[in-house]
Amino acid sequence: MNITTNRVEAFSDCVISIVMTIMVFDIKLPENIHLTNKWELKQLLILAPQFITYLFSFVVLGIMWINHHHLMHLIQKVDEKFLWLNLHLLFWLSLIPFPTDMLGRNPMLSYSAATYGAILFMAAFAITLLRGYAIRHSLMYIEKERTLNKTIDKVNRRARIKNYIGMSSYLISIPASFWSVYIAYACFTVAPILFFIPDGIDDEKLAEKIIMSNEEASKSPVSNDSI
Repeated sequence: MNITTNRVEAFSDCVISIVMTIMVFDIKLPENIHLTNKWELKQLLILAPQFITYLFSFVVLGIMWINHHHLMHLIQKVDEKFLWLNLHLLFWLSLIPFPTDMLGRNPMLSYSAATYGAILFMAAFAITLLRGYAIRHSLMYIEKERTLNKTIDKVNRRARIKNYIGMSSYLISIPASFWSVYIAYACFTVAPILFFIPDGIDDEKLAEKIIMSNEEASKSPVSNDSI
């Protein structure tokens, strides 16, 4: 199967962008409410929980997209199983609008918070599984580039640590929802906070080095022994 990494990334970008867009369609005023100049602001406040939940889910999807973007820049090749694991990730991301709508309409309902946490856990698990498969099958390493490979290893270690912590917090949020939804909400914020903590490595510069290394390798003359 000859599928380029650019095609996989473009397809994933398309799916994620659609998911991020369709969530806003669920924010609607109740049919029995009629806005007037006097009561407009008061009535719009009814939508505050839905808007806040939408905003948070938008940020989570944005973080997932950025992490996927950085991961794909490390990938040198893909195989069929990688494609299926990527579809597995997109499946769980595509489900995020459902618990977002649930939680926005019923922010104090334990089952809403638990469902939201479960979907986020599965999405975090899916991207962790995808990265783990790429590492185990050497899909992101460059021949004769030891220094660059060491940097890739460091990036992967830090990314996996953050993924494991994020997964744990989402998993804890599920039973915690039935004790206090506020504890579940606190668990939801762990992964986004971790994302914004700098780790000292510029992913874009690393991607540029990988691209340059690949271009140099493709331009290198073929030796007579390999013909």
